[in-house]
Amino acid sequence: MNIINDMLRVPLVLASASPRRADTLRSLGFSIIISPSLLDETVYDHLPVNDRVMALAELKARDGSAKTPMPPLLALGGDTLVTLDNHVLGKPSNAEEATAMLRLLSGKTHLVVSGLCLLDRQTGSATTAFSETKVSFSSLTNEEIEWYVSTGEWKGAAGAYRIQEGAALFIDSIEGSFSGVVGLPLHLFYAMISAIARPIPE
Repeated sequence: MNIINDMLRVPLVLASASPRRADTLRSLGFSIIISPSLLDETVYDHLPVNDRVMALAELKARDGSAKTPMPPLLALGGDTLVTLDNHVLGKPSNAEEATAMLRLLSGKTHLVVSGLCLLDRQTGSATTAFSETKVSFSSLTNEEIEWYVSTGEWKGAAGAYRIQEGAALFIDSIEGSFSGVVGLPLHLFYAMISAIARPIPE
């Protein structure tokens, strides 16, 4: 599959401080330069969640790109939010917020929305898309919530949990992209980058 070889020869600016996104891309064979964005993530709070994650992903991609010399020719930004019953859950700022979020999620099915942006740094054109995944939590006891919060996994995680770590103990089922819940929906990313990988010059 030459398209995969074409993709892997395209280095990326990763506009994210997430070690999970970086590790995932490296494990697939991508060469990345990490240039995280530290912009205010509340600037698009007025938008619907799907639009918000894409707008934030593009904002991050452009900010990370602006701080990185050429090459690479592409920049990748991403953003993930959790939504339940019209509540949008971002990253908790402290253990109390994490506890409150986990109590909201306990015994319910919520939606994880991950937005991606691929920025062509030569032309400035951006391609954005999003994925949605339904995640069902088992009912959590106070002791389980206290234990999970004590692990610190909630730090920097939308919805106060990491499905690929200890929170997997509490997940009944998912419907959609597992990697999207982690923060980098791989099938979506593959579709986006394979559409533009071939025109990128050596």
